[in-house]
Amino acid sequence: MKRLRLCFVGPADSVSLRRWVEWFAERGHEATVITVEPAEGPVLAFRQVEVGRPAEPRKLARLLSAARMALTVRRLNPDVVHVHYLRGLAWGLPLAGGHPCVVTPWGSDVLEEQGAFKEPYSRTLTRTVLGLADLVTVHSAYLETRVREVLPQVKRMARIGWGVDLRLFRPGLDVRSLRERWDIGEGSRVIFSPRLAQPCYHLDRIVKALPAVCEKVPNAVLAVAEAHADPDYVTGLRRLASDLGLADRVRFLGTIPHSQMPLWLNLADAVVMVPRSDGMPNTLLEAMACGTVPILNRLPQYAEIISHGMNGFLVDPDDGDLAGAVIGVLRDAGLRRDVAMRNRTRVREVGDQQREMSKMETLYWNLAGVCPQD
Repeated sequence: MKRLRLCFVGPADSVSLRRWVEWFAERGHEATVITVEPAEGPVLAFRQVEVGRPAEPRKLARLLSAARMALTVRRLNPDVVHVHYLRGLAWGLPLAGGHPCVVTPWGSDVLEEQGAFKEPYSRTLTRTVLGLADLVTVHSAYLETRVREVLPQVKRMARIGWGVDLRLFRPGLDVRSLRERWDIGEGSRVIFSPRLAQPCYHLDRIVKALPAVCEKVPNAVLAVAEAHADPDYVTGLRRLASDLGLADRVRFLGTIPHSQMPLWLNLADAVVMVPRSDGMPNTLLEAMACGTVPILNRLPQYAEIISHGMNGFLVDPDDGDLAGAVIGVLRDAGLRRDVAMRNRTRVREVGDQQREMSKMETLYWNLAGVCPQD
């Protein structure tokens, strides 16, 4: 098999990006990540080049980092450059030379409600990066629509998801260690909030729904992940749970290592995600793969893979729908079994990492102009 030299630009500390890059490194391709947010921990399957300038003022640091990224790409001379996350570092792409280029915008790159285009120049720079791409990949039809609002004449676009490792994210895992550590009884019904602990993810709506849930399901427990937490927001959530008299029903979990997510998604009966805006979170597909029932804000992107009442629930978190959906799921074991069966099939169709990355590998070969058997 032809070995490609792949150069990725993006946050190496992101689990999603690391999983993407590691798949290609494990396939034997030479993979390098240029980043200002380096990964830490065990030996990585890929090389990373850190180009940040933390000692400089913020805006100057962004310019210098983008320039250093471009110089590094020129030095590496890869077969394909793949830019994840279009702001900041990616703005150096016009200086990086004429390498075949893939661009994958994340939600916050093009969704104004997530903070895209806050700076007066960022829309122009994002449009420039998209225009340089030989291929733009997106995770959902909704995101494709929003990308085309920024640049209608995209050269070429493909639907490639992050994908789920179905060997790891599967039902039937032993969750006794979590129950013991977090004092969650065998008979408890578990609601899991897996997203970032920040205001835009509306975790407070989930806590506010808990009194109505506990009235009907006395053994309900809410488990809240705290990844990239806003400290003031989390303090407010803890105070809210206490004021509602339900502090003993909420477990604040801190940052959950990705290796433990399959266990939490097995322990949960319902996974609740009600942000005001979103892309297509891989956490949703991971939850589906593990058999927990998704209860989601009624956003158009979620409706691409969730049919209300069939393999999950789409609700308005502000009008009582949320509590009602959670109660229905926690009280109906037959519903949970049916949804789990449907979602495992659905994830194999739309979210298998092996299939998604194999499609991406073919696109890389095509862009590089080589035959994989050469």
